[in-house]
Amino acid sequence: MMRQLWQKRVRQHIQEQVKYLKLVFNDHFVLALIFLLGALGYTYANAVKGLDPQAWWLKLLLSLVLLAAVSFGRFATLLKEADSVFLLPKESDLPVYLKAARGYSAWLPVIFTGLVTGLIAPTLLITKSVPSWQLLLVWATLIAIKDRRFSNQLLNWYQIDAKLPKIVWLLVDWLLIGSQLFSGLAIAGVLIAIGLAYYQRRQLTTIQQTTLFDWLAAVSAEDSRMGRIYRLYNLFTDVPGLNSQVKRRRYLDWLLPVAKRSGNPYLYLYTRGFIRGTEFSGLYVRLVVLGGIILCFSHLWWLSLALGLLLIYLVGFQLLPFYTQYEQIIFTHLYPIAKQARVKAFQQLLLGLLLCQAILFSVILLVTMGLDLQAGLSVLALFALVGVFVQFYLPQRLVK
Repeated sequence: MMRQLWQKRVRQHIQEQVKYLKLVFNDHFVLALIFLLGALGYTYANAVKGLDPQAWWLKLLLSLVLLAAVSFGRFATLLKEADSVFLLPKESDLPVYLKAARGYSAWLPVIFTGLVTGLIAPTLLITKSVPSWQLLLVWATLIAIKDRRFSNQLLNWYQIDAKLPKIVWLLVDWLLIGSQLFSGLAIAGVLIAIGLAYYQRRQLTTIQQTTLFDWLAAVSAEDSRMGRIYRLYNLFTDVPGLNSQVKRRRYLDWLLPVAKRSGNPYLYLYTRGFIRGTEFSGLYVRLVVLGGIILCFSHLWWLSLALGLLLIYLVGFQLLPFYTQYEQIIFTHLYPIAKQARVKAFQQLLLGLLLCQAILFSVILLVTMGLDLQAGLSVLALFALVGVFVQFYLPQRLVK
C-alpha cells in the first residue's frame, strides 16, 4: 500500500512541477540564461588562467564551494497534513514509503554535485591541485556526505534524544571535503565518508523498528520545502494558495506624497502597491542586483551592452503582470477614471524603475570599461531602450 501511495503522489507531483517549469523557463528567461551562462563561462575561463597554483586561499575557497554544493537538495517526503491521522495505523510500513522517497530525493543532488565537480575541475587540473582520477573520489565523497545527511534528516523525524549538533556534522563534512583536495588524504577521506553514511543507515534502520515517527515535524519540513519552491514559481506566475506579504518600508514613504500630488489616483495606487508589496518589488530588486553583479564580471563592451539591454528588457517584461494587480477590486471599475490614465500611471511607474536600473548599469559600465566612446554609446543605448520599451512596447503589450 505504501509503495503504491508513493507512486501515485510522485506522479502527481511531477505533473504539477512540469506545469510550473514550463512557465518558469519561458523564452525570455531561457534567452537570459544563455547570455548569463556565456558571460559567466567566459569570465571563469579567464579567471582560471590567471590563478596562482600556490595561493593559500584557493583550496579553502574550493572546499567551501563544494560544501555549499552538497547542501543543495532537500529530502522530499510529499507528506500531507492529513497523513498524521490517516496513515498513523500504517506507521509500521512507513519505512517502505520513506525508502522510495529517499531514492527520488537523491537523483537531483547527485546530478548537481556532479555538475559542480565538473565546473571546478579546470581549476583543480590547471593548478595541479589534484590528478584527474581524483575527481571521481571528490564526487563520491559528496554523494556519501549527502546520503548521510538524508539519514540524519530522517533521524530527526524520530523521537530520539541522542543527536549530535549540526555544527559538528558541518565541521566533519568540511574536513572530509578538504581531504579530497590533498592527494595523500583522498582515499582515506572517501572511505571515512562512505563508512559514516553506512553507519547512519544502519542506525536509522534500527531506530525505525523501535521508535515512533514524528509526523508533525516531517509534515512541517515538507511544507517548508514546497513553500520555497512555490515562492520561486510565484516570481514567474501566480501560484494558487500562495499570497505575497505586505510590508511597510518607511524609508520609501517619501515617494507616496510625490505620487499623490500627480493628480492620477492610479499612480498613487501602483506606487504604494509596489513599495509595500513583496512580490514584484522583491523580483525587481533581485533581478537588478543580479544583473549588476553580472556586469561587474563582464569586461567585453559588446557583451556588457548585450547583457545590459537584455536585463532591462527582462525586468520590464517581468513587471508587466503588475498592471492587472488590482483588476479584481471592484472600486477600480466604479471610479470615473479613464483607462488611459491607468496606462499612463503604469508607464510612469515603470519608467522610474527602469531608469533607476539603467543608471545603475551605466555607472557599472563606466567603471569597468572606462570613459571612452564605446562606454558612452553603451550608456546611450540603455536609456534609449528604456524609452522605447515604455513609450512604444508597453502600451501595445497592455492592449494585447
